[in-house]
Amino acid sequence: MYLIWGVLIGLVMAAPIGPVNIICIRRALTKGPMNGFTVGTGAAIADGIFGAFAAFGLAGLTAFIEEFNIWFQVVGGSALIIIAVKLWFSHPHVDDVKDTYKDRIKAAVGTFLLTFSNPLTVLGFVAIFIGMGLGEMGNDLVNATLISTGILLGSLSWWFIVSFGAAKLGKGLSDQGLETVNHVSAVIIFLFGIAAVAKNLSAVL
Repeated sequence: MYLIWGVLIGLVMAAPIGPVNIICIRRALTKGPMNGFTVGTGAAIADGIFGAFAAFGLAGLTAFIEEFNIWFQVVGGSALIIIAVKLWFSHPHVDDVKDTYKDRIKAAVGTFLLTFSNPLTVLGFVAIFIGMGLGEMGNDLVNATLISTGILLGSLSWWFIVSFGAAKLGKGLSDQGLETVNHVSAVIIFLFGIAAVAKNLSAVL
């Protein structure tokens, strides 16, 4: 039962459309479903780690997270702005698009770091656990392990659905189509980045 709860929680936490979802969709559209899924795996691993922190009772990190979260968000937002600018000025061609393992791993590490730059996700998991009456779950290592594993599986399931769904819809993209995908993705990611930087810098200033 805890495994099933974990899968559902993982799906719920991964589903909201954010910059990682946009990056995953763009990758699936331009480089194929496995590229998109591998990229999503980076975010899923970060979700799994955050879920494990919460499940094993490490909510005591709350004070540390709240103290330094602003700077995590500023760094993450700045990275998104750089990614967006690079995307906007890229000029992809269908014949030039290569799906290599090196590219997949590099992008997966990037999405892992982007997801990890928002440590308040731990508090989101804590809130869900408390709301479900699972606040003391860390006292049972088996149940905590099951729900943590479920969160990872649920998040992976979401990225599988998104990647293969997007790739199916985007079959046969032309050069113009690839550039449009890049431009739309760049604008959305840029807005996420600006919002993150502006919100957190204003809190400091």
